[in-house]
Amino acid sequence: MLLNSSSTFVFCRFGDNFATLRNEKQWTMRRVIFLFAAVMIIAASCDVSKTSLFGSKKTEKEPEGTSIKASVLMPATPIPVPIKEVEEKLVPNENQEPSPGKYFVIIGSFRDPANAKDHQALVGKDGFTSEVLKNDAGLYRVSVMATDDILSARNEIGRIRTKFPVYSDTWLLIRK
Repeated sequence: MLLNSSSTFVFCRFGDNFATLRNEKQWTMRRVIFLFAAVMIIAASCDVSKTSLFGSKKTEKEPEGTSIKASVLMPATPIPVPIKEVEEKLVPNENQEPSPGKYFVIIGSFRDPANAKDHQALVGKDGFTSEVLKNDAGLYRVSVMATDDILSARNEIGRIRTKFPVYSDTWLLIRK
C-alpha cells in the first residue's frame, strides 16, 4: 500500500492487479453528482417553459398582426364510402310479407325484434317511413326503402348518409 503527500491512498496491489481505492471512487461520484446538480439548476433557471420555477404564470404578449387562426381542413369533395351490399333471403315477419322489390335500403339491423321496433320509431321521428324485415337467420332489418331500381336505392343511401350523418352505416340489401 502506498501513500502520497496528502496522506490518501492512491492504489494498492492485490496479486498482479492494481485497483483504485474507495476514496478515489467516492471523489469521482461526488464530481458526477455535483455536475448533475449544476446542470439541473441551469436548466431550471432557463426560460424554457411559460411558468416560472415557483408556479406563477408568465404572460407573453403577442406581437400585433401575427395571430394564427386554427382551421380545420376539409376535402373539397367528401370521400365516398363504398355502399355495403348484402344478398339474403327474407322471410315473413309476424305473418306479413316484405314489400315487393329486389333492393332494400337498410338503416338498422337487430337480433331482438323489440330493438328493431324501437329503431323504427326513432327513424320515423326523422321523417322516414320504414318496415321491419326478417331474414332466414333470424335478424331483423329496418328498411326505409324497397325498390326494383338499384340506382334509386343507391341514390337514397347517398342522400341519407349526407343529410343524416348518424345513419352513415346505411347499406343495401339485395333479395335472393
